[in-house]
Amino acid sequence: MLVFLFPLLLISPDRVSGQNTAYPFKSGEYAIYGAYYNWHFIWIQSGDVEFQADTFQYKEQQSWHLKAVGKTFKAYDMLYQVRDTFEVYCNYNTFSPIYSRRVLNHAKNTSVHQYTFDDKAKKIVTSIRQDHQPVYTSSIPAQENTFDLLATAYNFRKFDFNKLFIGQKVPYRMLIDRKVEDLYFRYLGKENVKTRNGKEYRCQKVSVFLLQGDFFPEGEYMKIWFTDDQNHLPVQVETKIQVGSVKALLLEAKSLKYPLSSLIK
Repeated sequence: MLVFLFPLLLISPDRVSGQNTAYPFKSGEYAIYGAYYNWHFIWIQSGDVEFQADTFQYKEQQSWHLKAVGKTFKAYDMLYQVRDTFEVYCNYNTFSPIYSRRVLNHAKNTSVHQYTFDDKAKKIVTSIRQDHQPVYTSSIPAQENTFDLLATAYNFRKFDFNKLFIGQKVPYRMLIDRKVEDLYFRYLGKENVKTRNGKEYRCQKVSVFLLQGDFFPEGEYMKIWFTDDQNHLPVQVETKIQVGSVKALLLEAKSLKYPLSSLIK
């Protein structure tokens, strides 16, 4: 189901060596992924996720505007309808988040999460509305190199995987709902990946440590494959869930900053 696949594609290792300050993406980049659920050993595509990166004048400053929209296909809506939107505005030069918003519509449940990052006051102002419950508001102390889910995903791509050794753990820090968590991923080396449309890519592979949740077991069950070129575009993401497993596969990408030299055929 698509609800599981958003966190898979959205993973910030600014705090370790190997970080590349040059952005591996440009304004106008677009990518779409198929969302698959494993049912009795059969992978079924139940929806898709679209990503868009643009530059935008936000609060009188040049900013990145990152947006991701995911949905289940109409044929699966009766089983479990998903309509999710993630977006964040980041400082153009530092990439620090300014404002983040996500709207989640899962079956009959709706939630709106909003976060304002105040660098001067060193805090993150939080507003969360879930269904008909009272709005939850709080102020979270801002820690260095903290990113929301979507900014983390794009910032992750800036990493130079060739500077890591196989098995190396890399820490990163991410805002998750009402608190900031220190997590890590482990570098697993290079591996080729073939997608459903018959294309094959040379990739860099990592495993990501997940916290125990409603859908995920705790442990390094999430695997992500990035193109082994200057784009570091996610090609495949796969993880176990409490019941079965889910996968996201690259379907199409446009307006990439660099040639997709990792494509084998």
